Amino acid sequence: MSLPTALSYLTIIRLPGKRQFDLRRAVFWFPVVGLFVGGFLAMVWWGCESIAPRQVAALVTVLAWTWITGGIHLDGLANTSEALLSWRSRSSMHEILTNPHIGPLGMTAVFAVLAAKGIALDNMTVGRAAVALFAAPVFGRSAQLVATVLSPYAKNEGVAISAFQPNRRWMRVVLAMAPLVVVLQLGPERAVVALVGWVILVFMLVLRIRNLLGGMTGGTMGALTEIVEAWIMVAATLDLPHIAFLGW
Repeated sequence: MSLPTALSYLTIIRLPGKRQFDLRRAVFWFPVVGLFVGGFLAMVWWGCESIAPRQVAALVTVLAWTWITGGIHLDGLANTSEALLSWRSRSSMHEILTNPHIGPLGMTAVFAVLAAKGIALDNMTVGRAAVALFAAPVFGRSAQLVATVLSPYAKNEGVAISAFQPNRRWMRVVLAMAPLVVVLQLGPERAVVALVGWVILVFMLVLRIRNLLGGMTGGTMGALTEIVEAWIMVAATLDLPHIAFLGW
């Protein structure tokens, strides 16, 4: 039941019965959920772009992106932005993370991420945009898996606490990295930039959050996912000078 649990936790797909998530095994399937989300978005993009103007297709795809996840990652981004940019004490930051109200910092962060995704889609060829849409959710969920290796859970209880078990750390890293080969379809130059940026972002954000909050939470995992996804979409738009990589 690990994959269905991961799908139920990270998307709007719901298993019958109570929503009690045991993520000890499901966490290993997070990158696979990214493949599912990415495939769904690529199909939405192809379908909309074939019958609607590019800007409309981009808007519908970004809305579908929010819909398939239930907006949970955007909610985490908003709360995390409000907490970490408040420059308050650690206890106050944790209180802000649990506050359902969103202020200007959270609204700005959400708008910036959604705008980055939409503008990126509008500035790529149809095929490259489809590949980016397929890759970005994979990178986002792989980042979550890496975060469970780099950081403990910040609280003594919470929905996501079972994902932070200290077992099979190397397996988590391997499983997080394996699906990232999808980015190679963007071309070697963009793939290198996307991967290097992903590594830097994940390490910097997770270590910074760990320093401020004492560890990750479900909300900060969502924020990490959204920021990484936006980065992959932006990286896919870059026009880089060609560099020969092993004869590519």
